[in-house]
Amino acid sequence: METFRPYRVGLCIYELIRLVFLTGVFVHLQPGRGEPFPLLALITPGALFFLMALFLLLDMPRYRAYGSLYLVGKSLGIITTMFWIFFTDNYIIRELLLGTERFFAPGIVLFLVPGDMFSAWLVIRVMRGKYD
Repeated sequence: METFRPYRVGLCIYELIRLVFLTGVFVHLQPGRGEPFPLLALITPGALFFLMALFLLLDMPRYRAYGSLYLVGKSLGIITTMFWIFFTDNYIIRELLLGTERFFAPGIVLFLVPGDMFSAWLVIRVMRGKYD
């Protein structure tokens, strides 16, 4: 039996939850301002992370090369998110500490960044594993 299969299942579930969370955030930001489609188009590339995790789950030896692409994409995402958090007039830090009415900034800080770091670690573990 394959040792790292639960890691790949967890990675796939995390990416699905992440995609649903981001979709909910972008839809929530739009009430009263029109259609959510323009913002939803921005998260569509994020579905590629879910698809890469799904392919790694279904056939690891065949799609092993996607692991490197996944790591590069997650690294860029983490770096740009951290720059956005710390260089946007500390808005997110204030919102996280003061607990204002918006819910998405604490979610990004507390869920997405650590989750992306953990998922990158999982991919490294999975890529180094042995498969039967």
